[in-house]
Amino acid sequence: MRAGLQTKYVSDKTSISELLTIADALAADILAEAAATDQTDSFPAETFKKFAETGLLKTVFPKRYGGDGLGIESATTGELLNLLKTFGYGNLVVGRVYEGHFNAAQLINEYGTEKQIERLAIDAVREKQIFGVWNTEAGDGVKIFPHGDGKFRLAGAKTFATGVEYVNRPIVTGKLPDGGWQMFVVPVETVETKIDDSFWRPIGMQSSRSYRVDFTDVEITENEIVGAPDDYYRQPFFSGGAIRFAAVQLGAAELLFDLTRKFLREINRTDDAFQQMRLGEMAIAIESGNLFLKKSAEIFDDYLRDQKPEKIGKILSYAGMMRTAVEQICQDAMLRATRSIGSRGLLKPYHFERVIRDLTMYLRQAAPDATLTGIGRYVLESDAPNVHLWRNDDE
Repeated sequence: MRAGLQTKYVSDKTSISELLTIADALAADILAEAAATDQTDSFPAETFKKFAETGLLKTVFPKRYGGDGLGIESATTGELLNLLKTFGYGNLVVGRVYEGHFNAAQLINEYGTEKQIERLAIDAVREKQIFGVWNTEAGDGVKIFPHGDGKFRLAGAKTFATGVEYVNRPIVTGKLPDGGWQMFVVPVETVETKIDDSFWRPIGMQSSRSYRVDFTDVEITENEIVGAPDDYYRQPFFSGGAIRFAAVQLGAAELLFDLTRKFLREINRTDDAFQQMRLGEMAIAIESGNLFLKKSAEIFDDYLRDQKPEKIGKILSYAGMMRTAVEQICQDAMLRATRSIGSRGLLKPYHFERVIRDLTMYLRQAAPDATLTGIGRYVLESDAPNVHLWRNDDE
């Protein structure tokens, strides 16, 4: 198990590599809080307090405003994915919330005005606000009605709004009268919304607080509008973001692997050939996931260097491959772990049953079949031999 860390404050000059070391050392504390906050009305608040203290909230915002540019500047995608994997190892809820924090920072950096980027970066750097993205909705989704003087009135609700009452700078999406899909930032402490926590009764990811939030009668101004209509769905940042949640999920598979080894040592079953076989299979699968993570980062960094449109198809296809492969790796890890530990290992205080519940819930990402057909379409339309399909310009 990863070692714990004494909470400490980090200077503004802390490097990305130092933050990765801090995050890795925090994993054991994150895991302990995950067990203590496994309820729908809870949240891993102490973990995010430590993130604020150590600089992990600001690191995904631009350097020019006090952040580190992690993941939004070229050559740092690998560090971002490893950070997300570390958080997924400790607590999938933490990984999900932090992935949303980064997603919001990326959208603001890509589509916001310079004034918005500066203002919102300061919210993260100085005010230590947690960001997120609330896009999912049902039939009563959010609609945006302009009513003059740069003001807009909202109607409707979002579902699966992760981190309610802790995420205080969510990017929310809504439909304009002409049908356009518009992003806007809500400073939640300044508006009144209706929160429905009865919506959230999941099998796992309970403390993610993914409630229903009704924005009816909330008023925003043009200062909160981010980007142009439909920017939210622009590629490769929309579908390419699958590499981030896959990295979080892979962290949970690594945790199951480590927990299984620890359990087998405790009950003196390490000499059993069948247990050795299962652990060998888990090791192979997880290492293949790490290779997907590394290559995904290289492909995304190659795009960030010049943002050439002809590279988008490769990013989306490889992101789909990583997402699909990691889902299978996680399914296999859960199966092999439970076969190895038996019913005894599924009792508390062991972490297995909670991790499996959380991972089962988090793996259910949208449109898995469409992801596979997209990969197939890309490779069928390409004339390149397989050895060149995923190469970057500098290879």
